[in-house]
Amino acid sequence: MSFKLAYLLFFLSGVAGLIYEVVWSRLLVLVFGSTTNSIVAVISAFLGGLAIGSLISGKIADRLSFAKLIKTYSWLELFIGLSAGATLLIIPVIKNFYSVLSDGTQITPGILAVKFALTILVLIIPTTLMGATLPILARFLEGQYKSTTRSLSYLYAVNTLGGVVGVVLSAFILIELFGLVSTLLIGVLLNVLISALAGRIAARGLKTISRENLKSNFSALFSLNNVLVISLFGVSGLVSIAYEILWTRIFTPTLGTFIYAFASVLAIYLLGIALGSLVWDKFKTLVGGRNMAFAICELAIGLFALLTVILTSRYFGQMFGADENILYQAREAAFNRRQLIVLMIIPATLFMGLTFPAVVDLLDKKRLYGSTVGLAYFANTVGSICGGFFASFFIIPKIGSSQGVIFLAAINLVIAAIFIFKEQEARQYLKLSATLTLVVAVVLWGWLYSSRGNFYTSINQARIDWAKKNNVSWVFKEDQVASVLAFADTSGNHNLFIDGIPTTTKVRETKLMAHIPIFLHPDPKNILVIAFGMGSTFRSSLTHNIEADVVELVPSVPPLMSLFYPDADEVLKNPKGAVIINDGRNYVFLTREKYDVVTIDPPPPFNAAGTTLLYSREFYEDISKKLKEGGVVSQWVWFGSRDDDIAMVTKSFVEVFPYVLAIHAPESRGRGGMFLEGSFSPIVIDRDKIEKRLNENPRARMDLSESFSDFSISELEELVFANREDLVRWTQGVNAVSDQYPQTEYFILRHKFTKREDVFKNSIDSLFAKRESD
Repeated sequence: MSFKLAYLLFFLSGVAGLIYEVVWSRLLVLVFGSTTNSIVAVISAFLGGLAIGSLISGKIADRLSFAKLIKTYSWLELFIGLSAGATLLIIPVIKNFYSVLSDGTQITPGILAVKFALTILVLIIPTTLMGATLPILARFLEGQYKSTTRSLSYLYAVNTLGGVVGVVLSAFILIELFGLVSTLLIGVLLNVLISALAGRIAARGLKTISRENLKSNFSALFSLNNVLVISLFGVSGLVSIAYEILWTRIFTPTLGTFIYAFASVLAIYLLGIALGSLVWDKFKTLVGGRNMAFAICELAIGLFALLTVILTSRYFGQMFGADENILYQAREAAFNRRQLIVLMIIPATLFMGLTFPAVVDLLDKKRLYGSTVGLAYFANTVGSICGGFFASFFIIPKIGSSQGVIFLAAINLVIAAIFIFKEQEARQYLKLSATLTLVVAVVLWGWLYSSRGNFYTSINQARIDWAKKNNVSWVFKEDQVASVLAFADTSGNHNLFIDGIPTTTKVRETKLMAHIPIFLHPDPKNILVIAFGMGSTFRSSLTHNIEADVVELVPSVPPLMSLFYPDADEVLKNPKGAVIINDGRNYVFLTREKYDVVTIDPPPPFNAAGTTLLYSREFYEDISKKLKEGGVVSQWVWFGSRDDDIAMVTKSFVEVFPYVLAIHAPESRGRGGMFLEGSFSPIVIDRDKIEKRLNENPRARMDLSESFSDFSISELEELVFANREDLVRWTQGVNAVSDQYPQTEYFILRHKFTKREDVFKNSIDSLFAKRESD
């Protein structure tokens, strides 16, 4: 079988690798939560394994004959598949182990270390084996072609293109159709197939390097030139992965928070890198000088990165007729911003793809091609790991996303300057052109840096300008989890935006999220509130003089409560209240506390990435284990999607709780959403007892009167429109949301190829009609 088949196999290997990354990221979020440090831990462990594998295998590759190289590659692919499949057995074990070590109340350095250690335990074997494949296969193909960087650039390109396909397949098709576990097993089957086919590839050439020559030549790899190039390639990797994180944050207000938006950004990012690697041979011929090739790559990356700041800025929006008065619309200009994002990312990532072959071409290889590739890949991957930490924990909270891109571009320009200065081979006019372009880029950088207030993410900046113009109080904060913007005006219009997405306003339902389940419980002593929002539910809970814990994922959100409530400081300092910064799902799994009442308000939009963590059957099962006898769980379900989505969420709730009531807000008749109240004990609405408790608690009555002048909580029974039996009948024919099948989050095929009525036309209205006829 022809050795050229290796390119196809490495393409399929890229498909499998990104399938694994997508699935592992989701499965490990279920263990560690969706906090930034958890996500960075997963990415770092993944990249760390790749780095270790490339470094080790690079040295091994130079010792083997070409026949043994391809056999080694075949075995590596087999063991990648087997070890990746084994993670399905390991993850439940580490989940139980982790629950013993943390109660979810705080994230200490020790807990962070445990998260990293356990993540590494899960991923280290398959990812190390993945990292080992590139130097092995690169050395094999270099020997077949008698070429150096051409075979490497093609190999890197096809593997990255495979990654693009892996992202699209898993995020857009496989997880929705088959679930997380089956999707991962498809990756396993791919690796087994690759292994079987690779073992049949014929190899030519028998040249090997003796151990003595290998040792002496390997030491010579660390020349002054090589150390400089490899070190700066590591810095380049840091900058590149930091751009990916910052661009995702910047583009979220335009693309939305759906899983498909994040997958699209990653796919486009990888596509640009793949295209860059494909054109390396022509690019090298055009440029001529090896130092100049790397310099132009870094110069172009920095320049295009600066352009992304301009094109996403308020300033650019004004030039093209943007409406600065928007509060809720994600479209600020008279053209399609989504298409513009593609045009912004592709050029920069194309030159990122060129940097790897450019660096390998620059290095003195001393006949150690495998070692050279492994060392370069190791340095770049370690840089990428550092870039994830640097962007998430320093740049975003300390500098900001757009300003962070400006900061990082300076690093690209400095690297470009170093290699333009080193260039001796390129034609003089090319060196002069590169120098002039560098000067222009530096001037542009200086302008952007000095005017960075005008070059800020356009949607947030437009809203801030609107607030200033209309004398509306506002606060903007950006932390490692999200950007947060809050408004409050004198007429009572309050708004909270997270990552540019409207999250909540000051609505009456948020008070009822506390009062309804508390009054349904005969004698509550404590409550858990999941999602802080404006603090309304937490504030209302404390009026009952019970212990109240609230869990919030975004650290910047709770301090903003002072913008919405004049007594916020008193509420936040209440000794009976506690604000816990963590992922709500993760806290429920870890906590040792038992609660009388749990109330949940997942953030919109309904189908956003991560929402199924707070809608799944397993989540409700975790809550059931933390309920005291007679405990009540209240789930707010916003009608922000189709009726089959709402039915799936409802089904996951009614499958866990044997007693359920569906309640609508006063005067809304369920048009905005419903409260699902669940328990393992019969839920009795006793009007007299509720009225008595209300009379004994003037603080709760006063809290309700802030929003309700024509409704008393003692009239609660009139708001019930369905019981569990009604909801079971309504949800027949749909699947419950589960951790393995997060169907309301992965929905694109169902939404595209099936038609459902509006949630009210034939569904919720039928429940109201039945209630009224009864």
